[in-house]
Amino acid sequence: MRTPLLALALGLSLAGCLTIGDSGTAPNGGDDDDMGSNTGSNAGSNTGSNAGSTPGVSATVDRATVATELGKDEVVTLTLTSVNSFAGNVTVTPSLVDGAGAALTTGGLTVTGPASVALTANGAASAMYTVKIPTDATAAQMTATLKLDAALPGGTKSYTSALTIAPNYTVTLTAGLAGNTAMHPLAKLKFSVKKGAKISVHNADTAVHITHGDNGFKHEDTTPGVGGLSGGTYVIETAQLPVGAMGQVGCHTHGTATYATVTID
Repeated sequence: MRTPLLALALGLSLAGCLTIGDSGTAPNGGDDDDMGSNTGSNAGSNTGSNAGSTPGVSATVDRATVATELGKDEVVTLTLTSVNSFAGNVTVTPSLVDGAGAALTTGGLTVTGPASVALTANGAASAMYTVKIPTDATAAQMTATLKLDAALPGGTKSYTSALTIAPNYTVTLTAGLAGNTAMHPLAKLKFSVKKGAKISVHNADTAVHITHGDNGFKHEDTTPGVGGLSGGTYVIETAQLPVGAMGQVGCHTHGTATYATVTID
C-alpha cells in the first residue's frame, strides 16, 4: 500500500510545480503591453511638443476687400507675427493680378511697399502697400487683386485684397475752402478719364461752388439756389464726348484759377 500512496503524492507535487510555472508567464505578457502604451504615449507627446515649438510666422491683411474708384490711393496693411521665437527678415513680393491670377495688364494700376519686413522674437511688425489707381484706369467697373507673397519659414504663402473699382472720379471741395483758390483740388491740374467714366464734384463746404465745364463737359446750373449747393454732388458724364476731347472743369463761382484741363481717352 505504501508504493501507490507514494506515487500519488509525487504526482500531486509535480502538478503543483507546473501550475506555479504557468502563472509565472503572465508578468512577461503585461510588460509587453506597458511598453506599447509607453511607446505610443511618448511618441505622441514628443511629436506634438516638437511641432508646436517650431519657429514660424503668422500673417494677416487688414482689408480683404476694397471698394474704390478712379484717382484713389488705397493702402493695405500686412501684419506679420513671430511664432515660437522666430526672428529674422520676411521677404514680401507685392503684385497685382486679375481674376485668373495672371499679372494685371489693364488699368495702369501700380503697387508700392517694402520688399522685406523685420521680425523680432515673439514680436509683430506691419508693412503698408499702396495701390495707385489712375484717373483713366477704366470706363466700366473693374476688379483687381493685390497679392502679397510672403516667404515664411514653412514656405511661401499668399495674402490677398480684392479691389472693386468704380468708373468714377470724385473731387471733394472740403469744408472751409470757400474762395481759397490756391487750395482748390482741381486748380491747374491736367488729367484724363476714359470715355464713359464720370467726374463727380462733391461740395463738402458751406459755401456755394458751381461747377464749371466747357467744350462738351456740361456746366452746372448757375441759377441761384439751384447749382453748387452745400452737400450736393454734380456729376459730369463723358459718354457723349469723343475720344481726344479736351475741356476745362473747375469752380465757376471762384474763377479760372480753379480750373483743371481734362482729356478724354
